[in-house]
Amino acid sequence: MTHVRSEAQGRIHATLPDFNLYVFAQAIRDVPEQLQKALAEQYRGPVPESLDIEDWQDDASYRGGWWLWLNLDVDALTSRSRRRRKLKSVPVQDATS
Repeated sequence: MTHVRSEAQGRIHATLPDFNLYVFAQAIRDVPEQLQKALAEQYRGPVPESLDIEDWQDDASYRGGWWLWLNLDVDALTSRSRRRRKLKSVPVQDATS
């Protein structure tokens, strides 16, 4: 679930409460791309289990505005947290050979 509200100067403030992440966009059409980019660049941690709108709608932080259900790709977050970088020791070759 994404909470969206209009801000001063016509900007859009969009929040992903499950991820505790927000972005600002110039137009509502930019919100999905901005949120996807923020997830990829800023979010670290496990993918939280999604809560229902009923779990958030009484929270004072989300009064005003409206709710959107967006299909964002969180699979990359899951695979990123599972990936581990393995460094392999490579012997240095003699420059004279």
